[in-house]
Amino acid sequence: MKNLAHAGACAALAQPWPSSLSRIAGAFVLAVGLFVAAPAMAETAAAADSGPALASAGGNAGPVLTGAAAAFDTRLTEFPDIPSAEIDSVFEGDYVIVALGAGYLPDYDGSDDYGTQFGGVVRGSVGGIGFATRGLGIELDLIPNLPGNIELSFGPDVRYRTTRSGSVDDEVVNLLPRLDKTVEAGFGAGISFKKLLTPADSLSFNTGTRWDVSGNGAGRTTSLSVSYFTALSTGMGGGVSVGTTWVDGDHADYYYGITPEGSAATGGLLPAYDARGGRKDTNAKLYYGFDLDGDFRNGGFGIGAALTYERLRGSAAETPLTAMRGDRNQYGGFVAVGYAF
Repeated sequence: MKNLAHAGACAALAQPWPSSLSRIAGAFVLAVGLFVAAPAMAETAAAADSGPALASAGGNAGPVLTGAAAAFDTRLTEFPDIPSAEIDSVFEGDYVIVALGAGYLPDYDGSDDYGTQFGGVVRGSVGGIGFATRGLGIELDLIPNLPGNIELSFGPDVRYRTTRSGSVDDEVVNLLPRLDKTVEAGFGAGISFKKLLTPADSLSFNTGTRWDVSGNGAGRTTSLSVSYFTALSTGMGGGVSVGTTWVDGDHADYYYGITPEGSAATGGLLPAYDARGGRKDTNAKLYYGFDLDGDFRNGGFGIGAALTYERLRGSAAETPLTAMRGDRNQYGGFVAVGYAF
């Protein structure tokens, strides 16, 4: 499978759809590890015969993710050579991964109030069409897998955004008028390069654009991300992603602007603010997962986790919602259990 282009949160995630053990593991780690997530680790039943090559590239390098992994507490340990026995993979044809979990996230973009949120993700491939849910949205990958070590992805992306449409924890921000829920539609595209450093890794570049199609005037968002994923064994994988997001003036004004009427509703505690378009954030994600029976290829249960960081920029950071009542540094943590079949 291949990349479902991502944008965002969580982000989501610009995630690879490689086609080997890396494909199976990635698919699992990403789907489970984050409802932030994506796919990858199977084709390497073929890379199974390349265990020594994987070991020589990663060696007994338990701390492959070192510093970041320490914060992430992946607790990577030395992994054995990948066995050479041929194992049929549930990811070779149609497959589905269902994951449920919890995330510790800010109340809204720019908030410094955090809470636990529960949710899930479904992703997979049916008839060569890849799909993945993204919160209250879905992405499709309409380009089937092709032979070779380069893969392309392209497909529609639809999201349902509920930002500040209900009450929020901050008592001052809560005085502002509620925002309308918004439906966004657009597309995502990406390219993945496989087997760069090991027989089971991939480097992916992804972009996506979505527009408000619900008539709320919430404008456009565009994202760009680069992600690297590697299988650490037949039952363990991890990766990292970095990206950025741009918004137009309508989007910035809708989510970060404060009208004179809104300012009056707060008793003047939040001044009126005219937001502008531009770069909204820089973000990074770290994810890790493992299969409970030690082999992603046969499906079943797995556990994953992810850490995310977002540095708000431009009007997203300068709005009084963030500068006076929140924090431009946004953090998130996720843990999930998934089942592949």
